[in-house]
Amino acid sequence: MFYFADFFGKKVLKSTLLDGLEHFFTTRDFVLHSGNREDLTETATCNVDFLREKLGLSESQLYRCQQRHTNNVAVASHDSENFFENTDGIVLTEKNTAAFLNFADCIPIIMYDFVENIGAVVHAGWRGTASKIQQKAVEIMCQKGSTPENIKAAIGAGIGICCFDVNEDVFEQIMRDIDLNYAKSVNAYKESKEKDKYFIDLKKVNEILLNQVSVKQIDTADYCTSCSTDVFFSYRKENGNTARHSAVLKIRG
Repeated sequence: MFYFADFFGKKVLKSTLLDGLEHFFTTRDFVLHSGNREDLTETATCNVDFLREKLGLSESQLYRCQQRHTNNVAVASHDSENFFENTDGIVLTEKNTAAFLNFADCIPIIMYDFVENIGAVVHAGWRGTASKIQQKAVEIMCQKGSTPENIKAAIGAGIGICCFDVNEDVFEQIMRDIDLNYAKSVNAYKESKEKDKYFIDLKKVNEILLNQVSVKQIDTADYCTSCSTDVFFSYRKENGNTARHSAVLKIRG
């Protein structure tokens, strides 16, 4: 279950599935990436410093990346840089390290293994979802010692089936390797014959793809970013002129 919480005066969204772990999804109240809003650049910079201070992190312990809608997943370590180019997922394996990625309609996923103290933050837009970035992150977590049965996944606010319509070619890319009858039965998509479009629930699709690799403990937020621009940023609803909300994860010390 998702609930709103307070992070030192900032409104954030958290999951009970990950209670006991420092994690949250930010709202418009806590901008860490200004996106297309140049007027928020200074605010975002100050908020990142605020985040590091409150999480007790040095600059080198907070990992970020240049997101490009890929399925590239980096493993953060004290030997790596703390900024990864052309990357849309970060796996954390070391104590007292953290990462955040940024979103404005795309699907944010935080995954964590409480047994091995390994986690990941994943940016799954339709391209990342179609190229199975969530499964790749699970695979890397397992290479580092996790097992799928121990991994818990919190899927945050993202664009909903109500607002995300695509053409047939995009639909086919997203739904590749997914049983369409099953997907339809769990409301992962619906057809609009009048518009010759498909409406897709990207959060539900990510659930299905995580299930395929035996990740079953999943909590999914109901919020559609496009419908809830009073709380979240939406690239589609705001015609690109928007900042980003973020998914934040800190590995326990």
